[in-house]
Amino acid sequence: MSVEEKVEATKSLLASGILLITVWVALGVAACWLINLYLGVFFLFFSVFVVLVVLRRQLCSSCYYCKSCTKGFAKLSLVFLGANHIPGIGKWSVYGMSTTVYIILTVIPAALLVNSMLEQFTLIKGLLLAGLAAVTACSLVARIRNR
Repeated sequence: MSVEEKVEATKSLLASGILLITVWVALGVAACWLINLYLGVFFLFFSVFVVLVVLRRQLCSSCYYCKSCTKGFAKLSLVFLGANHIPGIGKWSVYGMSTTVYIILTVIPAALLVNSMLEQFTLIKGLLLAGLAAVTACSLVARIRNR
């Protein structure tokens, strides 16, 4: 593996990736919280477990692929910021992880919000749905741009 293929763990990459993860999870939690308090708490623990434990562990199998060890946060940021290629991770694994992220952090809360909005529309539900759509769109645009 050449040095050019190693992940550069810059502060801007880490900060923007972690910020996107935090905002995305927070929007999903808020959406579920509006529907049911216990659902919001469950979604918080579930999404944090999937993102920070499962995905990060699958991404960080060796520090060989990083210039500086970030315990998987650089690669996790790349997944959230739309990288289609991550050194040490197969192309289809990256697509699978990205799909998992979109389903858990967008589809589930958005479906719950839409269902709730059919019963009773409120401005906050509409804003949360727009926020989820905006964060997802930012990630998708980054993915398309990085092809």
